[in-house]
Formats: sequence, structure tokens, C-alpha cells
Amino acid sequence: PLLQLPTELIQHILTFLDAHHLACIAPVCRRLRDISYHDTIWQPIVNDFIPNAISEPSPAKSFRELYIGHHPHWFLTKQYIWFGDTEPMGKLLLARFDQKTGAITAHSIAATRGPHTLSFWEKDSEVIIHSFEPRVTLDLHKPAMRLHLNSWQNQDSSHGNPSDRAYAPRSTYSKETNDRYSSAGHRPSTLDEVSQNNFRIRKWVEYTGRRTIPSWITISSGSKDITTYASMPASCYTPTPQKPWQGIWCGDYSGHGCEFLVITQPDPDQESPLPSRMDWLREWFRGGRRGSVGSNQSFVTAMEELLDLPEGTLTEAGTDVGYDSPPASPSSAMHDIEDPPTGRIEAIKLTGDPNIPRGEYTFIAPDIGRGGFIRIADEEMFQGARVVRSAGHMAGRGFQRDQYTPSQLIMISHDRLAQFWEGFGHISYYQRVDLD
Repeated sequence: PLLQLPTELIQHILTFLDAHHLACIAPVCRRLRDISYHDTIWQPIVNDFIPNAISEPSPAKSFRELYIGHHPHWFLTKQYIWFGDTEPMGKLLLARFDQKTGAITAHSIAATRGPHTLSFWEKDSEVIIHSFEPRVTLDLHKPAMRLHLNSWQNQDSSHGNPSDRAYAPRSTYSKETNDRYSSAGHRPSTLDEVSQNNFRIRKWVEYTGRRTIPSWITISSGSKDITTYASMPASCYTPTPQKPWQGIWCGDYSGHGCEFLVITQPDPDQESPLPSRMDWLREWFRGGRRGSVGSNQSFVTAMEELLDLPEGTLTEAGTDVGYDSPPASPSSAMHDIEDPPTGRIEAIKLTGDPNIPRGEYTFIAPDIGRGGFIRIADEEMFQGARVVRSAGHMAGRGFQRDQYTPSQLIMISHDRLAQFWEGFGHISYYQRVDLD
């Protein structure tokens, strides 16, 4: 009965199939093969993996050939934001399809701080404000990865020369934490084993620009490097009307330079328990006093180690440890707005530094609603910004004696935030990265 239908109807029916099932349909008969090869069926399949849809399959002859030419690597452009475990700080990649060359390329995302000036806070002349106008670009000099069209045909080259080849590990391994994975094994043998959420890049040393390996270097020698990259659900960083601060951000980390982080606003039923090292701040988060003397002493000790100060330099009370909310002027708006935002903001590092590595919280604002509200800023620099209680993450070099310090999140706009690090006496900025 199917073959008795008009060609247009059969084409429409086949548009509901994925690539795998279309491949199963083609061998049935010549008519189904010809219909299933049509570009009207394959163009939407290809465009489903590309953020910016294309209307022509060039340099391939058809969209079906284009799909086959990069199968099974289309997940790279589908996810397109990838973060890696490159030592010591990690790396952020943007993968995309280059229609001019037909290749899938991944470039490192880099940021420069821009002109740097210092100013002092109107609320407290001892608090330093660091200017921050980051310039975020793609490093186009050398891609971290390039997959040419039909590169799969050369994967088993008779020359056996290594390459900067990317491959997706078995999907079961995506559930594990990968930290500087070093084995060349565990390559998937079937399509079902290919992970859609992480991949690895193997690199070998090149000698005098040649790809050939000297006989004394083996595939298992230490001359290779394997980096694991992973993606995250788009729902974690895609802003919505209810979660306008979600996204990929660039932060100012002073001497460490620019770092990338993801800011997410989890639903109440998906919120993880707050880190135990924030326990001493729980009362403060609820609008009361901070934790016990013992907790303050722990904070002071961590601060002294972080700043490389002699023991006893800092005190347990006063501005050396932290600030209360800045004094309000008579014109300050100390009353919250009628319809405030709600929920939690979590900022997690995608790239790290010698103190706080990638994958760790950089700050948490447990309640950006009425529970964490401090004030509406009336100073000129942050006029009208919402200020809420937060906790900044700090540690000594090598992530030693990490601790959370009282801070205030200044919510300037949906694209720009500032953090008042009370224990450090400075304010730094975070800027949203435009992924488009």
C-alpha cells in the first residue's frame, strides 16, 4: 500500500524518520531508495545539527552526502559548546560547521581583559572597583580540532600516522568524571556506544612539520596527549523569561585574568544542598548575624593562607574579615520591588586558576528573592541594581583550605553582574558571553 501512494506523500512520510531508519528503508526497493535520497528529506536532518541553517549542501553534492560525510560526528555542532580538562586551567571550545570548506572545526574561546582602571566605591572609599570590558573572541590561528568532509574514510589509513583525530568515547563513560584521561583505548566499536555528550582529542608530537613518527616512538609512549571534552544540557545556560541570568559568562579574576563560567538558575526541586563550608553563613543568608566564632576563625585562617599573611594578621571581627551591608543614605530604596526575581543563582567555573579549579563554584546566591534582598543600589555606578546576599568561593594555591566568604551580588542587568568580595575589599565584574 505504501508504494501505491504518490511520491510527494511518501516523501512527507519519510520526513518523520531519522537518518538511521532512512538507511534501512533505502535497500527495500529502487523507488524507495530514490525517494529516500531526496534533499527535501535530508536537508532538515542536517540543519537539525547546525545552529544556523544552510540552504545548500556544498561542497557536497547533496545533503545526504553531507550528512554521511560527517557521520557520526554531527553531535559536535549540535552541542557546540564544549569544555575540556586541559591542564592546568581547562579550555572552552566552540564547534561549528564551515560551509566553505565542508569541515567541522572547533576553536578555543579566548578573552582579554581590556583597558584596566581602578576606582573607589561611593559607599566605602576603601573598596576598590576594577573596571572590566572583556573582549571575547575565537582563536582562529589554529583550530583545536578540524574534521574534513569524509574524514572517516581515512581513519584506518594504511600509513598508520597519528593525527589530531577526535573520537567520541563509549556513552557509558560519559557518566564518569574524566580527569586527564590518558588511555588510548575504549574507542567505540558500534554506533550505540558513541557518546553524544563528550569526546576526546589525541595529539602527537610533530617533528620538523612531518606527521611520520620515528621508529623509537610508539603509540603508547608519553609523547601523546589526550584531552576529554564534555558538553552540558542547553537548558543549563539558555536564558528564559523566568531565568534571565542563565548563560555563559566571562569573569574578572584580577591577577588570574579572564575566566569563563556558567551561571545557572536551577528549579527549586533541582537545587543541590549548599556546600557544607557555607554553613557558617546560613544565618546571615536569612538576614541575621553570621556564624559562630569558630566559623569566623576558620574563615580568617583561610584568608591569611590565601593572602600569604602571617598567622594572626587578620582579626575575627570588623572590616578585616567582612562588611555588613553598606550604610543606607536617606534616599536608598531599602524596600523590595513588588515582583522580585526568585530562586537561586549558581556560578560554576568552566575554566579555572591555581586557586579555584574548573568545575568548582565561584559564587552562589542562595536566594535572589526577598529572602536574600539587601537593598536597591542608589550610588551612581550601580544605580537601580538589585543587591542580594551571596557567598564567594576562595582557596589557597592548589585549592587548599577552600572556604566561602560573605559577598554581595550586584545585579546590574541580565548581561552584567558585579560581586562585592567583602573579605577582599574589592568589587569585580562578570559579563555575559554572546554565543551568537
